[in-house]
Parts: sequence; structure tokens; C-alpha cells
Amino acid sequence: MYLDRVHSALRQVRTFPLIWLHLSFRSQLLLLTLSYGLGITGLWLFFPPTHNGATMFLPIIIASWLFRYRGLLINLILCGIIFQLVYIFLLRGMLPDSAFQEGGIIGFATSLVLGLVVCWLRTTIDQVHLARQQVLAAEQERLLIVLRERQAALAYKQQCKINALKDQFLLNVSHELRTPLTVLRGSLELLRELDQRLDPAKRAHLLGEALASQEELVDLVDRVLDATRVVGDIPRARPGAVNVGHLLQEVLAHLDPQDRAAYTISVRTPDQVLVWVDPHFLRQVLRNLFSNIFKYVPTQTAISIDITQADPTSQVCLHMQDEGPGIPTDELPLLFEKFVRLRRDLTGPIRGTGLGLYICKQLIEAMGGRIWVESSGRVGEGSCFCLTLPPASPLNAREG
Repeated sequence: MYLDRVHSALRQVRTFPLIWLHLSFRSQLLLLTLSYGLGITGLWLFFPPTHNGATMFLPIIIASWLFRYRGLLINLILCGIIFQLVYIFLLRGMLPDSAFQEGGIIGFATSLVLGLVVCWLRTTIDQVHLARQQVLAAEQERLLIVLRERQAALAYKQQCKINALKDQFLLNVSHELRTPLTVLRGSLELLRELDQRLDPAKRAHLLGEALASQEELVDLVDRVLDATRVVGDIPRARPGAVNVGHLLQEVLAHLDPQDRAAYTISVRTPDQVLVWVDPHFLRQVLRNLFSNIFKYVPTQTAISIDITQADPTSQVCLHMQDEGPGIPTDELPLLFEKFVRLRRDLTGPIRGTGLGLYICKQLIEAMGGRIWVESSGRVGEGSCFCLTLPPASPLNAREG
């Protein structure tokens, strides 16, 4: 500790003259005046017994350091005048004139050499400082160029991602629209060409197919509009204390009985697990997750739902595990993006817009939760969709 203090003091002493480089002009003049006062006082007190005028070196050094060659020239003149005045009023008779002249010449030469050395040191330090500033400026410019290149690369990458999403969206929509439009057009053409020759039952069947296709198209447009509404204006959640187990059972009860019967659904949840969520949002999220399971997971497989909470103040975790085909690991980061579908589903018979999971993410985050998926990508190991939801604590109740 003591050595550290000594090193710190020595460092401050060593860098003390460098601080003078940043003084204002008024401070520099004040410092120079103080040095003249000390030099003249030393000359007045010490020259009579010692015949040494080295105290006048102090203003020479300070003037040369602060003002360089201009300061050296002015101070040599001032020091000569001061020494002459001191000799006239104080030292006359103490030294022979020849000794005074010899001492003055030696003192002037010594002061000149000392001042030149100090001026050279100051000029060298200024050059080093300028070179350092130029190096720093060049480095900052280089870093700025690198930053701009990275920003451009990120912007390009983002633009490529947007273009890929756009292309995928167009592919999804065209794939989704093709089937109902084909059926609708075929039904309407048959009705137009064979209307009078069709029996009422056949005519009703064609009209039913046309209406069903029209409803599919309306449903597709509605889902796209829902996603647009979520993107443009995320709905404000109206949270309250909700028993997540009861709400889950309620959602299961309203699912299609045939869909429920096709799977073995097991639910494990502690009693009275309360979360602070918007019940309408959470119902929509759970319905979307079950809809995905019923579309992509083979029937006669198990679906396990676990709800856990470490303590009453911690987040509530909901895990929904299936035994489906799983999700490729390279596609996991994009799964909750808008209009994203797995590559294997783009040409398959199952239609979708790629909006369900995106909407789920927006709704969960609007309630202060988080959603993600875990999957090894291997067939048969399935996927696990995970939700975290805020607990219904007294603090949340007061904030609500």
C-alpha cells in the first residue's frame, strides 16, 4: 500500500509539467509572474553571500516551457534588465565591474542554453502529442468505418431476412389461396354450365362447397388482418388473478371432442396456482397451441401438460410436450416470426398462414410473460412449448 502511494506521488510529480499545457492564458501569466517573484526574491536574498544568480533560471524555464522560443527571448531581456537593476541598487561595490560583466555573460549564456533545451523539449512533446492525437483520430475514423460496415452488414442481413419472410409469406398465401379458390371456381363453373340439368341435391352440394371455400378465404384474410392489427397496435392486456389450471381445463372442455379423443392428454398442475394475466389472451394462446398440435402431431400419441411454480412469488411455468415430428434446430429461432412456416410444411397438405405462433408471442409478452419452444429435431421426440407467466402476487394486484 505504501509503495503504491509512493508510485502514485512520483507519477503526479512526473506529469505535473504536462498539466501546464492545458492552462488558460491568464493562469500561465499568473504562474510566470509568481516565478519572477520567487526568482527576484532569491536573487535579493542569496546573491550577496553566494554570488550566484541561479534563482533567475526559474522564470527562464517556466517561460520557455509555457511560451517556447518567444517566451525565452522576452525573458532573457527581462532577466537582463532585472539583474542590471539589482546590481545598481543592491550589489554595486560588492563586486568589481569586470566580475559582474563576466558573471552576466556566463549567466546569459547558461540561461540561453537552458532555455533552448526546455524549448526543444516542449516542441518535442507538442509534436508527440500531435502525433498521438492524429493516431487517435485515425483509429477513431477506422473504428467508425468498421462500425458503419457492421451496421451496413446488419442492415443487409435484416433486409435479406425481410425479403425471405416476404417470399415465404407470398408462398404461404398462394398455397393457402389455391385450394379454396380452385374449389370455389370449379363449383361456380359447374353451376353456371349445368345449372338446369343438375338435380337439387347436386346443386345444393356444389353451393355448399362454394360457400365452404368462401369461408376459408374469409378466415385466411381475417387471420392476416389479425396479425396486422397485432403488429401495428399491440393490444393492451387487462390482467387479473386467474387460476391457470381451471382455465386450461376450460379450454380443453371447449375443444372439438373428436380432436380430444384422438390424443391422450394428461395435465399435472398444483392446486390454486394463480397467475396475473388477461384470461382472453391466455385462452387464445392455448387454443392456438392445441390447434397446432391437432394439425401436426400424429393421432394416438400422448400430450403432457405440466404447470409448475417454485414458490408463490416466482414465475409460473407451463410446459406442453407432444410426440410429434419435432422441429429442426436451425428453424427454431424463426418459429415465432411473422408468416413463418417450417420448410417441410410448405408443400404438405396442411394449410396455415404462419401467424398463430407469432400472435401467441405478442400476446404472451403483452402480459409480461415469455414463450419459446424446445426440440431436438428428431422424429418421435416431439416438441415442448414453454410459457412463463407472472404470478398473482399482492404487488401485481396493487399495480393492476
